[in-house]
Amino acid sequence: MTCGPDARLGVRRKSPSSGPQESGKSREVYFELYPVGDSMKVSAIDSATGIEVSIVGPANLPQSELERVALNKLNYVMAQKADENQQTAPKSGKNGKGWVV
Repeated sequence: MTCGPDARLGVRRKSPSSGPQESGKSREVYFELYPVGDSMKVSAIDSATGIEVSIVGPANLPQSELERVALNKLNYVMAQKADENQQTAPKSGKNGKGWVV
C-alpha cells in the first residue's frame, strides 16, 4: 500500500512487537489509512478491546512511520484506560464491609 496523493483507503492487520499485551498472548492491530488532501489519516484499532485512535500526518511520510506514531498513541491510550480501571476499582474488605487501605 502506498501513501501520498495516489493512495487509496486501505486496511492492514499487524501484530505489534511492543506495547501492552496480556500475559503471553499476542494481539492484532488494524491500521486504516485514508488520504485527506495532502495529509494521511491513520486509524489504529486494537482487535481485542476495540479501542481506536487516529492521527493525521503528511502524506509524503513513509507508511511505516505513520503506523508507528498511531501505534504509540494506541499504546498510550490503552495504558491510560488500564490505569483508570485500576484506580476506580472498589477496594472492599471482607464481605464488602470496610475498606482496605
